Amino acid sequence: GVDNGRQESAERYQASTRTAYHGKALAIVRTSTKPGYLTLTARSTGLRKATTTIRTTGGTTTRVTPTPPFAPDPGPDAPAYPLADASYSGALTTLPAAMLDGDPATGWSNAVAKAATSLLPAFNGARETDWVSVTWAKKRRVRRVEVSFTLDATHTLPASITVSAWDGRRFVPVRGAEVTWAEASDAPTVITFDPVRTARLRLDLVSARPGAADGAQRISTLGISDD
Repeated sequence: GVDNGRQESAERYQASTRTAYHGKALAIVRTSTKPGYLTLTARSTGLRKATTTIRTTGGTTTRVTPTPPFAPDPGPDAPAYPLADASYSGALTTLPAAMLDGDPATGWSNAVAKAATSLLPAFNGARETDWVSVTWAKKRRVRRVEVSFTLDATHTLPASITVSAWDGRRFVPVRGAEVTWAEASDAPTVITFDPVRTARLRLDLVSARPGAADGAQRISTLGISDD
């Protein structure tokens, strides 16, 4: 089994790959019934692989056959680039991939609304900061981002946007960034900057109304180019 502690994740719990969350992921390995040693190797693009060896004890002799929806993982597929990610998604219907599907009716959102329970009050306050990112299979030259924000009773324009490029070790803010804000809902806000070659770009968003019911952000479309 695999997991990463991210409640909004829609990834399989049985797979040979898993997206890290805050740099961490979990692997649960079922071994044979005989004691011995288990070697586990983790690999990730842009990082050195890591290997650890664990001594195992004998397990149960009862055979367990997974059944749908917990069928065995068919194996890792080639990632479908470009890949979208975000620090947080407010609902399972607003995951990061919706920013890149070409459909303006769908989008990523960090808005969260929870109904009151017997112990906790209702909650729908906006988060102070969040980020979204796009990753390509290999480096490319980029100098322009068009991001369409939804403006409604729940979502507003962010107070600021910082664009950063991955340099192989960390995200570094781009130089010469200029933002042209679009005041209409789902119209493109344009960010231009000095050209940079990278395989990953990130946008850090700061809410204009943190904690308020109308301070969240929603991105319906996200485009990155060298124009």
